[in-house]
Amino acid sequence: MLNDTPYDILSVVTQYLPVPDVEKLSGVSRRLRSAVGLDARFGGVRFYKHDSGMKRLCEILGRNDVANSVRRLTIEPWLVQPRTKGYVSRSENIWNHINALFNPKYMEQQAQRRVQKRVNKDIKRVSNAIQRLENLQEYHVLYDERSPTYHRQLFEAFLSPTLNTFAPKLTKLTIKVPFELLPHLSYVQLPQLLDLDVYLCTGNAQMEDIKQALDGFWVFLHNLRALEHLGVSATSSSHYLDLSYFSKRWGTFPHLKSFGLCIPFDGGLLSSPEDLYKHVLEPHAGTLEKLRLSTTCCAVPRGSLPPDCHFWIQRILKSSLDTRFPRLREVELALRPLKANLVDLHTFLALRAPTLEKLCLTDRALYYKELTELFDCLCPPSALPRRQNDVLENLCIKVDTLSAESLALIAARFPGLKTLGLTFADIVGGGSEPARYNKQKLTSFAQSLRRYSTAAFATWGLRNIKICEGPPSFPWIRDLEKIFLECFPPPLSVGEFPPLAK
Repeated sequence: MLNDTPYDILSVVTQYLPVPDVEKLSGVSRRLRSAVGLDARFGGVRFYKHDSGMKRLCEILGRNDVANSVRRLTIEPWLVQPRTKGYVSRSENIWNHINALFNPKYMEQQAQRRVQKRVNKDIKRVSNAIQRLENLQEYHVLYDERSPTYHRQLFEAFLSPTLNTFAPKLTKLTIKVPFELLPHLSYVQLPQLLDLDVYLCTGNAQMEDIKQALDGFWVFLHNLRALEHLGVSATSSSHYLDLSYFSKRWGTFPHLKSFGLCIPFDGGLLSSPEDLYKHVLEPHAGTLEKLRLSTTCCAVPRGSLPPDCHFWIQRILKSSLDTRFPRLREVELALRPLKANLVDLHTFLALRAPTLEKLCLTDRALYYKELTELFDCLCPPSALPRRQNDVLENLCIKVDTLSAESLALIAARFPGLKTLGLTFADIVGGGSEPARYNKQKLTSFAQSLRRYSTAAFATWGLRNIKICEGPPSFPWIRDLEKIFLECFPPPLSVGEFPPLAK
């Protein structure tokens, strides 16, 4: 049967199977092992440390069939430690002592030379291996900003030279490198690049140094005329960065469909959200289909922040209320600050509801009353007289407690929903208070859900429920899966996904 199945179909099917399962199938089909099995095992490769595994991977990539299967490459430049020599001869020991008398740093310099030799050897080995990846489409070079040191040579070797190697076919790129290396991109041309995610890691650098270092990066960015997605991220380690200064520098892209911004939730890295909206989002309002405004943790501020800095997401949403986004289909928003007023969010969603197919709200757990108000905005009577939204297909939210009433409300308001993502800390049965014990919770919840199953869920088109990975003290996933499969119409898939809040 497998031998008669076209390769294209096998390739698509194995993309949705775990690698161990594909390896098992490869064991019973030579054709699958030689073709699709390689795609599943080597579709994405990663270099992240100096060890024997890296050497073996480089050797494997020397095979043409393996090299041609690689579509995604991730390089996380590693730290190389000086190798301690196991045996030192008497003559060498004497020579070291003599040199140390004239140069107190002699032994340290020798260790650095050994490190440099190993770094150069790694660069040569990996570079020779990845030059054979003729079908590569995605490249990610990622810097661990938590590391106090790094080998500059690794970044210099795997940034611009590697990008030039893959330039004709590269469609997706993620760059997370020390900011002082970004000028190296100025002469890189990527005519086919569609997706770019860039992380600005500036550390303790002052704004004047950051401005000068990014000049070459703007040259690189403005040459990406085919770009469809731009993601910008900055973390709390960038102490003096102000993204608002660069609002006018991002430029415009005729085909941009997706924009994402992720910064610490206190908004300290974005002094003027209005400028960012005016110069980045508004010029692309006619083409934008996806918008993502998310947050990371913040560091202790080095000075006082303006009182409205924390409301940077609300300020962007408020700035957009007078602008039409005719193609906006997907929105992901972090609900920060956690106790902020949701009026601007409601107004924004009411305007975008007629075209919105996917909505993801993170960080804040919503109560039942807040859910009701949110869904009222997604079903505005002016656009949806029946107070039902048939457009929304994917909803991902965080709720304080999961109840049968909240699920029935979702089913009533969004009959065309295909995928529902849920994050919660507790479940509620028929009463208003959570039950005391786990078995009581599940039994009460199941009984309450069954009462709705015929009227509320019989015609619901839901196909996927994704539950956030909860803490070990709430081992409900498998039990909830049985309850959902019993109460919701088939076919239904129940799975898990990582936490929404970052």
